Amino acid sequence: MNKKTIIAISVFFLFFGAIVLVALKTPNRNDFLTRYDLDGMSVKEIVSYLENRLDEPANFSAGITGSKLLLGDANHQVELDLPNGQFYLSFAPYINQTHPCANHNLVTCRGELKNISFAVKVVDSQTNSTIFEDNITSSANGFAGIWLPKNKNYQLTVTYNGLSATDEVSTFSTSNTCLTTLKLN
Repeated sequence: MNKKTIIAISVFFLFFGAIVLVALKTPNRNDFLTRYDLDGMSVKEIVSYLENRLDEPANFSAGITGSKLLLGDANHQVELDLPNGQFYLSFAPYINQTHPCANHNLVTCRGELKNISFAVKVVDSQTNSTIFEDNITSSANGFAGIWLPKNKNYQLTVTYNGLSATDEVSTFSTSNTCLTTLKLN
């Protein structure tokens, strides 16, 4: 073999070795999900599980946008697509206190009314038809979540103890997933 061939083979093996080392050091999505007890869950199950926890691991984050569930820690980030044609809206009705929010953080957002049952009605703004009407109980973090059809505009009404609040919501990829403006009057 000539010198150029030996150099070319050496460079190839060094490059290939570096790729293998990076792959071995970078956990894949399944390893990440396993580390946080999320493996084997659908995106909807992960959202529900995290929405109901108050004991998140240090440095763990979980945010939801109009198209993705974003999970991460100090070293890694995992993006999971939301179910096709679906949008997750998390809302925190309140009486006395709220906070501004755009994209819901499943592990740090906290609402005032925890473990409270609300009557919730969602009406399609275009057809005026009711697409959801039921009681929903907020989780220990004070938020309640609902999956809605994507790319629509709705009117959401929440009623509790004779008080109610109504707001307009949209479910586009760029829409807010966190609704904290439902002041119960």
